[in-house]
Amino acid sequence: MAGAVAQVWPQEDILRLLEFLQARSLAPLVAASLSLRSRFQEPVTALRKSEADSACGAFEAWQLQEALQDLESVLVESRQVLGDGSVGGFQSAEQELQSLEVLLQTEMRYVYGPDWEVKPGKLVSRKGTWLKKTAKFSWELAEGGAQNSQKLYLPTGVSVPVLQIGKVTDPAELKLHEWAGQHMRVWLKPGIVRSIEARYGVWFLYWPHFEDRGTAIVPTVDTWLKRSTQMSGELQPFELIYVPRGLAIQLAGPPETVEEEWEKHRHQHVHLHRKVVLASPPLT
Repeated sequence: MAGAVAQVWPQEDILRLLEFLQARSLAPLVAASLSLRSRFQEPVTALRKSEADSACGAFEAWQLQEALQDLESVLVESRQVLGDGSVGGFQSAEQELQSLEVLLQTEMRYVYGPDWEVKPGKLVSRKGTWLKKTAKFSWELAEGGAQNSQKLYLPTGVSVPVLQIGKVTDPAELKLHEWAGQHMRVWLKPGIVRSIEARYGVWFLYWPHFEDRGTAIVPTVDTWLKRSTQMSGELQPFELIYVPRGLAIQLAGPPETVEEEWEKHRHQHVHLHRKVVLASPPLT
């Protein structure tokens, strides 16, 4: 339709797209139509300057300009909410601003880029991997609950909504090891982080291999505790705990059927698995 603006990527996700592209990748968009030229000409110019001289700060200046425009929009909306300045208007404005504050809260984590597929507004794990508070190697970080966890486990095939993705720029992080530059920074809603934290201590097992003895389960054969219902041969060593026959395992609660959507359809034997939470962290 004449005059319509072409939608090549979600508008709220444009900044994340640009951080992963080079100027020459965007040149065809600029030439495609007047509307796209109007939207992308300025960032493309800034990208070209930054590619020619990484120290010039042209792209960072454009990012700041975009952020200021977003802030101006918020201020305009706030003035509209204030209305005539009456008590009711101020109370309504305060509620709106509190809601806005909650919406704008984010938490930043590091992820190892090759472990993830980047899609608009989300990341999808390609293998069992971690959300980390630093770019350090995962085995150097402590796993735990909400208070002391430096890393959070996610199995393969999990889609994680993200608000923003960026490169690692902290010099201290980049000096940690030679693979730090392959990490990405991701910003998530606090509720997403809390839901992942809530999965700490969850393990899966093949139920026909166990006897139920109330608060404990006992394997009848040598078997595994697994971080996912995937076949044990598909999992990485850190996703498995070997359990010898006859070793009683104390549980925090009764075994549960597998309900997570990303676990339910992995293979035809998932229904024979159970989800358990251990009474205490395993000694590995």
